[in-house]
Amino acid sequence: MNSKSGIKISVNVIGTLRDAKTGKITGRFKGHNLAVNVGLYSIAARLAGTDIPANTKGAITYCAVGTDNTAAAAAQTKLVTELFRKAVSVRSSTLGVARFRTFFNTSEANDTLLELALFGDDATATADSGTMFCRIVINKSKTSSETLTLDWEVTVAAA
Repeated sequence: MNSKSGIKISVNVIGTLRDAKTGKITGRFKGHNLAVNVGLYSIAARLAGTDIPANTKGAITYCAVGTDNTAAAAAQTKLVTELFRKAVSVRSSTLGVARFRTFFNTSEANDTLLELALFGDDATATADSGTMFCRIVINKSKTSSETLTLDWEVTVAAA
């Protein structure tokens, strides 16, 4: 019996902008991200256990937003023009789907947002730190009268 199987990783994000005073949704967007090479390499290292004893490989810890609309490419290792990053505040995993949520308040990430990404491994609050796992190009403006919630789903499934 000759059977082929593989693994595919897909990443999707939903962004919700809300008026900070009323809580009313002022904008919503969703999109499919490109899982970039360095993020995939990190996941493979975690599976192999080659990061022990650190055990930081493959762990997503930060969300970042930027202001450059260069197309997403597999070889990218950081956002082109990172504006702001924040630690992921909520995380869960169920049946092959990891979920991450990051909330940006009225004083954070105010600009025309053109790129989003998830970072991990040795990522910190410092721009361009850590390993980028995925990147998406969007075009949404956020103002100081709005909050932004980014909900990510990383699905690991049979190809």
